[in-house]
This record gives sequence, structure tokens and C-alpha cells, in this order.
Amino acid sequence: MAKKQSQENLFKQLKTSFLDFDPAHFVQNNLTLDGAEFKVLDNGWRFMADIYRYIALQATRKDGKPVIIKKGRQVGATVMAGALDLFFTNSGLFNSPNIRVVHLFPALGQVKKFSQDKLETLIRTAKNDFINSNKLISSNSVDNLTMKQFNAGTLWIDSLGSDGDRIRGMTADIVFFDEVQDMFGHAIGNATKILTAAKYGPVGQGVQVYFGTPKQKGSYFSTIWDMSDQRYYHLGCINCHKTYPFYLPNDDRWKSIWLYENTIQCPLCGTKQKKVEATERGKWVGARGQEESEFVGFHVNQLYIPYFTKENIEKLMPENNPAQTERIWQNEVVGEFYSGAGSPLTKAEIYNLCRDPDRSFSKKIKPKDKTVYLGVDWGGKDDDPNSRGGQSYSCVVVLSATPDGTLLIEHAHKLRKNNFNFKKETIKEMYRRFGVHRGVSDWFFGQDVVHDLQSIYRERFLGAQGSGSLIKPIKYREDEFIISYNKDLLIDELFDLFRKGKIRFPWKSYEHVEWLIDHCTSMESKVRISGGQPIKTFVKGSTPNDGLMALMYAYIAYKFDITKGFTIKPGLERQSNYLRSTLANVKRRV
Repeated sequence: MAKKQSQENLFKQLKTSFLDFDPAHFVQNNLTLDGAEFKVLDNGWRFMADIYRYIALQATRKDGKPVIIKKGRQVGATVMAGALDLFFTNSGLFNSPNIRVVHLFPALGQVKKFSQDKLETLIRTAKNDFINSNKLISSNSVDNLTMKQFNAGTLWIDSLGSDGDRIRGMTADIVFFDEVQDMFGHAIGNATKILTAAKYGPVGQGVQVYFGTPKQKGSYFSTIWDMSDQRYYHLGCINCHKTYPFYLPNDDRWKSIWLYENTIQCPLCGTKQKKVEATERGKWVGARGQEESEFVGFHVNQLYIPYFTKENIEKLMPENNPAQTERIWQNEVVGEFYSGAGSPLTKAEIYNLCRDPDRSFSKKIKPKDKTVYLGVDWGGKDDDPNSRGGQSYSCVVVLSATPDGTLLIEHAHKLRKNNFNFKKETIKEMYRRFGVHRGVSDWFFGQDVVHDLQSIYRERFLGAQGSGSLIKPIKYREDEFIISYNKDLLIDELFDLFRKGKIRFPWKSYEHVEWLIDHCTSMESKVRISGGQPIKTFVKGSTPNDGLMALMYAYIAYKFDITKGFTIKPGLERQSNYLRSTLANVKRRV
């Protein structure tokens, strides 16, 4: 009896080990989601399980192509990437030679967040401590936030940066380009060079996986998606056994197929069934032939999330939700590029128009060297991956102004804490370090700090309060030390300066300024009619814009000075100081 039980246990172990070669089973057998079951099989996630398997298959083939995943938010792609990181380095399938995996993000802040929030949690909560038990143990082994060595492979999590220099000289077999929509094309091109000597995947190119949430049409991410075979997931009918497209771009057929809640109806035979059942019977179908495509593309959006009902999705539609915009719907929900006029500034435009490639953040500035302005926006969220308070960050931006009106970003950061004393000491430190001539701060969310600091700096630290006035879009209330401003007009002015290259980013400090670039490109513009006239307005997009607001306040401080408290138009006083030509009667010498 004992012998029979022992044989059954052995068979079970062998079966489990064999199934671990399938990434979907590896996940299910070895990983958890915060201690709960981590399943992508038989539960409506079949479309993701197929992607897991396709990516894993590319490492065993020499004729594979790079994979691009165009996705909406909350579809499980980041967790999938972390799970695949661990599958490649821990399944034992890729240990001859040991595999080398690099997982790249646009900036170091995202590296830290992913490593701490996602990857470490997957490792810590793995069943039977499976992943930790596979870590390489030697005097030279490394196990930190950016590098992990296992018995069968090595995993690096790093930032691509603006040009890929951070990883130059490395050698890898697999590269994941995470949030690739925020990466620069030339940096990606440089990064792929580390795959030249890859031992897995196609010779000279290894395994490349690009995934992100699309933004603007015409971006690099948009370009490589257009070069793919553009696969969309078709659902399967339990009755007629045929498959049919559920979601396609610029196509509303899903509205009639998806009847209500989790019930859908086959458009071919009229059979009703649960969406989960139809997903499990579905398959990926390319919109273009794979032979003529340079990438294999998978499109995933929120319509496929198993636990989302039709009513959940309808609440996210712009016509049903005033908080939603068409851009958010296209990018975040259905995972499509947005080509409307609602994106006033892109990351590529900042790179092309506003980049100082050889300039870094300033460590200190003396008042005699430059005229410096400070902008402050207050929020309730700390710059900490574990912070749970508030939705906005407290940010500071330091600008210096050149004689021709060009504004140089000298320093910017998000505050680590949001208590009164920390805010106050941060502003005092900015004044000391950078010799700030004048600062402007959000008044509404920082009244207590602003009032306290004004007892020290008086008119050198002003509060700013939004106003909808078009007649006097900006004015100074001298008795209160407060500036009233029309936000839409000021932001429009600011974007005009971006487009003219008059706001400059210190590109040598890209890792420290990337978050600010992201905040500056998060806004959306709309047009409303007031008094029969079209008025451009700006609304917050799906990502934070606090850094842009801090930059705007620093610009207001600069504008306060060049207009003598908004009493003259910029440039008029300067003209009066210029040498003027005069006509004179000069006798000619003979």
C-alpha cells in the first residue's frame, strides 16, 4: 500500500514538473497573487494564457519574431511579465546554458515600483517558497531590487533611460520592454544590441517583447504595432462551434453581441452563453498575414476581463461618465491609439523641441549667477510606492530665466512626505540651495503652509488661486499675497512655450526628470462654447499632472516679475530701455 502511494506521489511530482514547462501551468502550480490562487486557465483568461505560451515558445525557436502587446489598463499584463520573468529563470527549461532575462522600464521610478510591488510579492508568496529556494547561493551571488540570480538563470530589472546607455555592454537572451509607449525609438534600438549573442530565440535578435498602453497615434509604439500581424481575440460558440470577432477597432459590434451582465449572443447562430465560456472556446486571429509582418501583435482590452460586466464597461464610456474623456476611453479601456486634437503635448515633442542634451540638474545656484523661480503644487500622496494617501503628489519645480525669456528647468522632485513641517522645510531648503528670487504656490491645498512661509518670505512667496475670469485672466491681490489666474489660459501659454522650445529640460538628468515629462504630457484639451465663442479648456488625463502644475506656478512667478505684478505687458518695459535711433543734421566736412 505504501509502495503504491509512493508511486502515485512520484507520478504526481513528475506530472507537475512536466506541466511546469507550460508557463500557464507553471504559474498555477507555483505562484500566487498575494496568497490567492493565480490562475489563467479555465476561468476566462484564456486569451492571456495563449500569450504566455506564445512568448515562452519564442525562446525555443530560431524563426520567431518580436512580440508586441497593445493593451488597455488592468488586463494583467504587468503581472504576466513578472510571472514570465520567473518562469524563464525558474522552470528549469532554459538552463543549458542558463538564461539571461532583462526587464526594462522607461525610468528608475518604475523599476523600483515594479520590483517592490509586483515581483517581490510574486517571489515572497510563491507556493512552498519555490522561487526563494531556487535562488543562487554563493559568495558572489546577487539578490536585490535590480538583479536576481537563480540556479537556472539571471534576471535584471532596469531603466532604459533616454538612450539605452544604462544597459550598454550587457548580454541577454530575452528583453521585456515594459510601458514601451513611453520609450524613445532610438533607445529601444540601442537596447536590442544586447541580444546580439542571445542563446535563445532567433539568432542575433533573441526574444523581444514590447507591451504598453497606447497613447498618441504616430508614436514609435504605434509604428511597430502597424508593422505587426495585429491579432484580435475571437470568441467561440458552444452551439455552432464557430468563432467570431468580438472587438475590432472602430467597430461597435461588441455592443450587440454583449447583451447584458456576463451574457453574450453568438452572431452566427443566436445562442446565448456566458462570456467566460465563449472566451475559453476562442482563439487569436490576425488581421494581417504573419509572413509579411515584422512583429506578432496581440491586442487586449478591458472588454475581455472576465469579471467585468457590460454595465461596468458602459459606465466607462464618455457619453455615460463626465469624468471620462474620449482619449481615456480609447487608450485605457479599449486599448487604441488616440488621434484626436485632445493631446496638447507629446513626449516626442519634448525630446525634439525642449531637450538640453548636455545639461544636468543644478545642485546649487547663487542669486548673482541666475534669476531663479520656484513653483509648488500640493497634494496628499507621498513619493513612496507604499503610499496609500491622496491621488496627487506634492511637487516642486525650480526654473531659471535667461535674458531672452527661455526658462531652464534646474531642479524638480516629488515630496517624500506630506506633513506640515516637511513641506515647510522643503521650501526653505529650495530657497537656500537655489537662491530663489520668487516662488508661487498652490494656495487652495496649502493655505496653512503658504501663510506660515509668507511670514518669512513675504512677497517672495505668493499663493495662487484659480479663477475662470476671461476679462482679467491674471491679477495680483496685493493685500493678500495671492495671485488669481485663469488655469486654461496659463496652461495654453505654457504649451505654446513648449512648442517654441522656450522651456528646456536637463536631459543628462533624464532619470530624475522623466516623471515631470510624463506629467507635462498627461493633459487633454477640449473646446467649449461660451457666449458664442470657442474656448479651449484643459482637463487632467488618466495620469498625474502635478509636476506640470508646479511648473506653471514657477512660470507665474517669472511672469509676475517681467510684468511688474501683472501691471504691464511683457516686453514693453524692456523696449523703453533700448537705445533708440535719432535723426540729426550733421554737416559734412570738406
